[in-house]
Amino acid sequence: MSLFSLQWANGQVKFYTQVNEPVVQYPQTFQVQYIIEGSRNVRDFKVPEFTDFRVEETFDYQNTTSIQTQTRQLLESYTKIIILSPRRSGRFTIPGAMAIIDGKQMRSAPVKVLVQRTGLSAAGGNSGEEVDMESASELQPGEDVTEEIHKNFFLRTEVNKTTCYVGEPVMAVYKSYSRLSANAQVVKRPSLNGFSVIEMVDAYDNRQEIEVYKGVPYYVNIIRKVQLIPLQEGDFSLDPAEVEGMIHFRKKDAATGDWTNADYPVAVRSEPVNIAVKSLPVANQPPHFTGAVGKFNIAVHAPTNPIRQGDLVKIQVTISGTGNLTLLMAPAVKWPKGVDTADPAVKEEVNKYAWPLTGSKQFEYSFAAPDTGACTIPAIEYAYYDLEQKAYKTAVSEPITMRIMPAVSKAEMDERNAAILHNNQTGIPKHLYFFAAIVLGIAGWIFYQSWQLKKARQQARLAVVNAAAPPPAPKVTDPDETLAIAREALQQSDKRLFCREIQQALWKIVAEKYQVPPSALNKQNVTGILAAKGVPADTVQRLITVLNECEWALYAPDQQVDDMKRIFYESRALLQELQQV
Repeated sequence: MSLFSLQWANGQVKFYTQVNEPVVQYPQTFQVQYIIEGSRNVRDFKVPEFTDFRVEETFDYQNTTSIQTQTRQLLESYTKIIILSPRRSGRFTIPGAMAIIDGKQMRSAPVKVLVQRTGLSAAGGNSGEEVDMESASELQPGEDVTEEIHKNFFLRTEVNKTTCYVGEPVMAVYKSYSRLSANAQVVKRPSLNGFSVIEMVDAYDNRQEIEVYKGVPYYVNIIRKVQLIPLQEGDFSLDPAEVEGMIHFRKKDAATGDWTNADYPVAVRSEPVNIAVKSLPVANQPPHFTGAVGKFNIAVHAPTNPIRQGDLVKIQVTISGTGNLTLLMAPAVKWPKGVDTADPAVKEEVNKYAWPLTGSKQFEYSFAAPDTGACTIPAIEYAYYDLEQKAYKTAVSEPITMRIMPAVSKAEMDERNAAILHNNQTGIPKHLYFFAAIVLGIAGWIFYQSWQLKKARQQARLAVVNAAAPPPAPKVTDPDETLAIAREALQQSDKRLFCREIQQALWKIVAEKYQVPPSALNKQNVTGILAAKGVPADTVQRLITVLNECEWALYAPDQQVDDMKRIFYESRALLQELQQV
């Protein structure tokens, strides 16, 4: 048995400003972190004014504790995260914040950030650029129509990185660029196999923005903007997007000089983008590491009201921060003797518009309070890989102690009931009971007559509409019963049987609950059908993601599902949600 001890890290207090990306693409959001390390006494924290940026959201993580992997020392930290969006392009300075730390006023150093429009050279353009669509749509004598279309109408895929670790978020944006008069539509949205996909735009409309690319302004539409979280190592190619349409030119006749209208069909696609996904470092990887990548804190919340033996107790374990939040696994909890819990209920609150993903994931455990006395849940450790510092770290919660009081005995209940009866009898004149009895008798007789009349009317009405009575409500199936075979396959690590059972269960609930015929059971049709029937967009997206992951594992034998357990619990939650809508 190995023994180790934890000590508080002693050293100089650090107060610094940090941005997640030194180069920001306008108008995308980015995050600024103000971090204080090495102090437990922070007050009067003041965030500066951001004149060149809009504040989209603020997250505050106070007095959190982490373990330094190398030294096993406890380090207190305070972090405030600000999500900003730029008002314009250019070079800016993010001002530092102020706070009183250990009784002294301190200010973090400012940092510089470059905001540029995607595709701009260093010289760049400005927001006053205009697209000369009229001139670009004119075909002069001798000009090649194919070349003009290729130059003025195309698609691009932008990613913020082409090399990453497993679990490290990547942002991908598919865009169309045009300087021509065109009617076009997207005929193929890219499928992104090998990644967990988080949409960063709620609805892709036809709103255009002007963007300068290689010194030329274009009208730009976003086809798709997503956060991709790679599920396993390897080389992956992001599928292209495809657009088809009709380009409208004005063509000049060389002989007469007259202009005529000429339409040309067009089909364009973006170039595929390759992403190399590396496995996380093995060196210094904690034994309890489960794949969390980013920057996280952990907290445990217990009931504040008195707890008696046998009461139902609910404990919330919340992991918050930035990174691959949607893939986080439940932490290992050392439950006290006598505590028996089931799988936790999971709740996510994330800001999908911020990159990387920001928010929290809550695991709620329920159990019956054990024997009386002190019930202590030790500090919970949660390991993660910190992308900024390129090292493994461990977030640590505070230990929780609950006092379990004896259950209410029969004698106590009798005493309480007697006290209530005594209080009700004290100070009430006896003659009022006589009048109360008369009033109750009259009221009872009126109620009885009304009930008899209503009953007779209902029976007469039932005889008329009985033949047209609606069929009984469909039986609500238990997700655990539906996924019984999938659970067995999970326990036996039979991935093909597991994925096949998950697919069948999800398609079955969609077909039966929403009356989708077999001929329409495909992902493209089901997405529109479920949206029309009021199923939340997040639920639909998660359904498609699970189906994609299972399909990927079934029909690509050299690829495997990264985490069957996560897919199982996600599928169980989807079955519950789809039945309740």
